[in-house]
Amino acid sequence: MTTRLNAFAFGAFGGTLPTIANLASTFVAAPSTEPPAIGLYLGVLLWAIVGGGVALTNTSYETRQAIFAGVAAPAILVNIVAGATGKQVEATRLEFFSSAYAQTPGGADVLPDALLTPKVVVLPTVKGGIPKSVSLAVSAEVTKDGQTEIVDIGAIKDLGSETTLVVPPGTSQVLIDGKPVSTTGELTTIDLSVTTAPSAGGDLWWALGAARRFSIQQLDVSQGEVR
Repeated sequence: MTTRLNAFAFGAFGGTLPTIANLASTFVAAPSTEPPAIGLYLGVLLWAIVGGGVALTNTSYETRQAIFAGVAAPAILVNIVAGATGKQVEATRLEFFSSAYAQTPGGADVLPDALLTPKVVVLPTVKGGIPKSVSLAVSAEVTKDGQTEIVDIGAIKDLGSETTLVVPPGTSQVLIDGKPVSTTGELTTIDLSVTTAPSAGGDLWWALGAARRFSIQQLDVSQGEVR
């Protein structure tokens, strides 16, 4: 019984090593990285259980074999999951690339050349990690024939680069995720300040081998310098 417990303990230790190594390399490469959320520790615990369980399937409960079995357990499960979801991932990629042809690099919808003025340029600044997937609705407050209406003009889908959007004539202000900024003639520059933080669920998936996810905690907009 003691031998089995030892094998489970060393297998659990081995199961946590890949995640701990990944965590260590992340902070060595980028010391200012946001500290882990509680989800990461839950993920480490799950890998410990998996590693210990795999170690018990060995015919020998030798310490070295138990550790190696634990280290291998996460890679085995990740490969199984990747194989099972391969078709779904490929379908997602196809959908992404097909939608990419309908957008400019900054995420704005393609419009006829005759409508390329006036426009706004959004310059994002992110404090924290950059979210892998984001969609901030952008609308314009337009006055026409004495009537004011809100018109959707696109979305910001990339916080790692600037986004250029066309605005209708008569636009008095642009709203990003509901936050207004007044327009200034044919070209308006908007500074978008975003603060992000890791989530418990996102760090759980990070511990299990997925890319780290960040969510937006605060968003501020202001007029930028005139170009």
